[in-house]
Amino acid sequence: MLKRHPLSVTVDLKCKDENVLHLTFYYLMNLNIMTVKTKVTTAAELTTAISAGDLLSPDSLLSCLYPGDHGKKTPNPANQFQFDKVGILTLSDYVTELGHPYVWVQKLGGLHFPKDQPQHTVTADNSLSASHMEMTMKLLRTRLQSRLALHKQFASLEHGVVPVSSECQHLFPTKIVSRLVKWTAIPFEDYTELPYTKDVVEAGLAEDTHLYYMALIERGTAKLQAAVVLNPGYSALPPIFSLCLNWKGERTGSNDDNIRAMESEVNVCYKELWGPKPGYQLLTNELQRLCMVLDVYLETEPHDTTVEGPKEFPQEKMCLRLVRGPMRLKPFKFNYPQGFFSHR
Repeated sequence: MLKRHPLSVTVDLKCKDENVLHLTFYYLMNLNIMTVKTKVTTAAELTTAISAGDLLSPDSLLSCLYPGDHGKKTPNPANQFQFDKVGILTLSDYVTELGHPYVWVQKLGGLHFPKDQPQHTVTADNSLSASHMEMTMKLLRTRLQSRLALHKQFASLEHGVVPVSSECQHLFPTKIVSRLVKWTAIPFEDYTELPYTKDVVEAGLAEDTHLYYMALIERGTAKLQAAVVLNPGYSALPPIFSLCLNWKGERTGSNDDNIRAMESEVNVCYKELWGPKPGYQLLTNELQRLCMVLDVYLETEPHDTTVEGPKEFPQEKMCLRLVRGPMRLKPFKFNYPQGFFSHR
C-alpha cells in the first residue's frame, strides 16, 4: 500500500552563503501522492544550541511553508478509503519513513486534488508544476536562511547574550540593566498550561506546528518570564510574547495594565524592530526591548515608604512623565537620539 516508486528526484537548493537544502522527492504509487524528505548541509559547523534542536529537524523545517500545510495527512481524499481497507488510521504515523506529503510537493509534481469529492485518477500537469516552482523555491530558500539565523542567535541567547547588530543600536539606550538569564525550548503542552498564555491559545494563535520558548529576564529581585510562540513562517510572521512578572506578587496582562502595555511593545509595535531586511533580527531585538521596558517599569515604580533604606531600582532613565491617564501607564517608548522615554 505504501510502496514507493524505485526512482526518486533530489534537488539541491544552494544559498549565496553556501548552505544547501537537500530535497528528495518520492512518488507513492498506490496512493498516487508525492512526498519529500529534507536534509541541511551548512558551509560552517553550527554552534551547538540545545533550544535550536527543532529548527532544522525534518519534521518542522518545512512545516507550513504555505499557511496550514503541515504535511501530516494525505492530500488525496481517495486515500482514506484505501486506508480503511487495510487498517491504516492516518498517514502521519509513517511520514518519518516515507517523507511529508505537503500540498506544495503535489503541485511541484503536477498533481492537484479537489477537496470536495474523491477522484481516483489524477494525472500530472506540467503547467501546474511550472506555475508553482519559482514561488516555492523562494520560500524554501527564505525558510532555510531564517532558521539558520535563528540557530546562530539561540546559541548566544543560551549564554545570556542578546545579540544586537550595529544597524539596530539606535533602537535602545546605551545602558540596559535587566539581563536575559535563561532561554529554553518548551513543549506545546507546557505552553498551553501556563495561566498567562490563555488568551493566545483561545485566540487560536498557538498551534502544535509552532515552536515554543521560555525567556527569563532578571533585574535584582524582579523576574520576568516571557513565553514565546514562534510561527514557522518567522520572520514574515512575528513571534507572540506573553509576560508574567514575579516581583511583590505575580503580575500579568490580566491584572496589571503596564504588563499588557509591555506585551504590546513587542506584539503590536514589532515593525519598529525588524532591522535590516529580511528582518531576521526581529526576535533578538524584541528580547532586548523587553529588557529595556522592564528597566522602565521597575524604575518608575513609586518608592515603598514602609521599607527602610534606598530604593531597590533607582531611576536612571530620563522620562518626560512617569505615568499617564487613569490606567497609570508608564513611558515605554524610547526616543532616539534624544535618549528620553515618552508615552505612545
